Amino acid sequence: MFEIGHDQAAGLRAQTPVTGAALMPVTSPTQPARAYEWLCTLAAHLTAMGREVVIIDGSAPEASARHERDGAHLGLLHTLRDGSIAGLGAAPEGHEWLVMPAAQGLQLLQQTAQAAGPGVALSRLLSPFSADALVLLFATAPVLGTLLGGLSARALVPVLPQTQATLDAYGALKQLHQAGLSPVLAPLDTDAEPPLALQPVVDSVADCAERHLGLSVPVWPTHTWGLRVLDSALSRHQTPVRRLADRAAAADQPLWS
Repeated sequence: MFEIGHDQAAGLRAQTPVTGAALMPVTSPTQPARAYEWLCTLAAHLTAMGREVVIIDGSAPEASARHERDGAHLGLLHTLRDGSIAGLGAAPEGHEWLVMPAAQGLQLLQQTAQAAGPGVALSRLLSPFSADALVLLFATAPVLGTLLGGLSARALVPVLPQTQATLDAYGALKQLHQAGLSPVLAPLDTDAEPPLALQPVVDSVADCAERHLGLSVPVWPTHTWGLRVLDSALSRHQTPVRRLADRAAAADQPLWS
C-alpha cells in the first residue's frame, strides 16, 4: 500500500554524509486522522533511505507523566522539560518509527519562537534527536507559521482524497505563505478503484494561489517525496539540508514542478 519496494538512494546512502537531525513541517488537515496513510507513506520512503523517522504529532496531547525511558510513551513536552533526554530516533520495539504526541510541547515552543525567534525554537525542538533522525512535524498551518515563520522553510501540504481537500489545501497554503514559509502541494497516489483523481484539486488550489496570492506553488509527486524532503529539510542551523548526491541520482526526474 505504501509503495516502498524501490530504494531511492540505494547506491548513494553510504556516500551521503550525515548532517544531524533535520525537520520537515507537514500541515495537518481539518481531520488529522485522515492524513495517517499520507504520513506513513512519507515515513516509509524516508526509512528506506536510511533515516530514523520521528513523527511529532501536534494533534495529540502528551500524557501527564512518563512511564518508560525508551521513547515508547515519550511526548515532546517531556523532552523539552528534561535536558538529559538525547539521541532519540530509533523506533520502539514492534513499531516502524517513533511517534510522539506534541500538542502541549508545541504550545511551549511557540512561546519560545515568539520570545527568542524561530531559530532558537527549531534548535530546541531538534536537540533531543539523533544525527540520523528526520523529524516530521505534523501540525496545523497556524502553529507551523508561529513556530517557523521567517525561516523560508518548505512546508508540505497534503492533498488527500476527501471532500474537504480543496478548502483544506488552499487554506493551509495561504496561511503558510503569509507566515513566510514556502508551501508545497503533495498529493497522495492511491490504489483505489476507481482511481481517486486528485489532479483537479491540485490544479484548482494552484490556480487560486496564482490568482489570489501571486504564488506559483510547487507540486511534489508521491514517488519523489523522499529525495525532496531530504533536500529541503531544516537543520538546527536553520538552513535546508542539501543532498547533492541524491539530487544527481534523480537527475532524470524533474525535482521542482
